[in-house]
Amino acid sequence: MRRALLVGVALLLAGCGGGGDQAAAPTTSSSAPSSAPSSDATPTAVGGTALTVVVDPDGTGESVVVGTLSCDPTGGDVPDPAAACAQVAAVGPAGFAAPDPGAVCTQQYDGPQTATVSGTVAGQPVDASFSRTDGCAISRWDALSALLSTTR
Repeated sequence: MRRALLVGVALLLAGCGGGGDQAAAPTTSSSAPSSAPSSDATPTAVGGTALTVVVDPDGTGESVVVGTLSCDPTGGDVPDPAAACAQVAAVGPAGFAAPDPGAVCTQQYDGPQTATVSGTVAGQPVDASFSRTDGCAISRWDALSALLSTTR
């Protein structure tokens, strides 16, 4: 009987020790999620989108159109800043990366237009060139058509 009592007390104490560890675990795990949203929110609050766009509609360099775009708040003098901001947000900074030189692109030509875009997207610097000289270039241009449009 005495032995059963000692085993019961030992089990009870072991259970209490496990409870102490479990109490520490939620504190650690609950602090991790609360810090994660603030770090996710910081880049959005700090980083913004502000771009300068230079479009050469005929490719000669003689009739260049310069525009600006800012997002959050939306503004600038591109024809449709809200649509341009939506497209920029959809492609993110990756949409302004240099094309893959090894990409296989359809050999089609859709015009002499060229454009350069510089500034920041979601707080990251971008400096990109666009054209319509093959299928890959046309796809890149079309993904940002509201930003690269020269119709005012």
